Amino acid sequence: MILIYDYIDYRRYLSDKVGELRKQNKHFSYRLFNRMAGIQSSGFLKLVMDGKRNLGPEGIFKIAKGFKLSEEEHRFFEKLVHMNQASTHEEKDRCFRELSKSGPFLKSKPLTALQYNLFSGWHYVALLELVRVKGVVSDPAWMSQHLNPTVELKKVKSALKELMELGLLSEDKQGNIRRTEAMIATADEVVGMSLVNFHREMCERACNALLNVSEKDREFSSLTIAVPKKDLEIVKKKIQSFRKELHSLLEREVSEKEVVVQINLQMFPLSKAD
Repeated sequence: MILIYDYIDYRRYLSDKVGELRKQNKHFSYRLFNRMAGIQSSGFLKLVMDGKRNLGPEGIFKIAKGFKLSEEEHRFFEKLVHMNQASTHEEKDRCFRELSKSGPFLKSKPLTALQYNLFSGWHYVALLELVRVKGVVSDPAWMSQHLNPTVELKKVKSALKELMELGLLSEDKQGNIRRTEAMIATADEVVGMSLVNFHREMCERACNALLNVSEKDREFSSLTIAVPKKDLEIVKKKIQSFRKELHSLLEREVSEKEVVVQINLQMFPLSKAD
């Protein structure tokens, strides 16, 4: 059975729901649905499903009526529409965090909100690397003080708990926290939204480091240059290739890891192209 709480893309939900109704009733048609929903335009639902038309309050109400959504499902569907149609990242982020408070959604997708936190917060990935460092103490208070900048203790405790729930960290009988080899599969919509949060936070950390970290422990360099638009893709691929090469180099087998660092490789336009 197709449930709205299984989705974070309302158009995909509409498409799957229509497919389900067609299987259940060989006489199902858009015309029949429109009559049940009180929709006048014959192509309305198809246009919405294909992304050629957005939903307003009246459209949300009518589709909820046509699919016979409960009051709670209706509210969730409304928030989902607002998130998918939001024009700014801030609005998308706010809507997703509201959706994550829904009990049925958390029951249906128990790891999705945790994954969003993981990809959104800089201290989550920092903790994943900190547990690999020489002399690490498996104590949240110690970890809180050894992150740079210091992170509030309750946030560290919460992050460690969530990372364990995701299977990315584990704790042995002696209480030692270790990194696992687990991988997680995350919906593209979640990654897309949360990575904006992540890079924004890392840019803030970079500004802080520029002012407060010794020059011998940081590297900031830049190149400002006019280029043909066709060369932008070449630059991106060069940066991506270098990042992969650097990652392989730094992940080679060594006896001890001593510090967690963030390496940012960036390219962005400073002028508008015609």
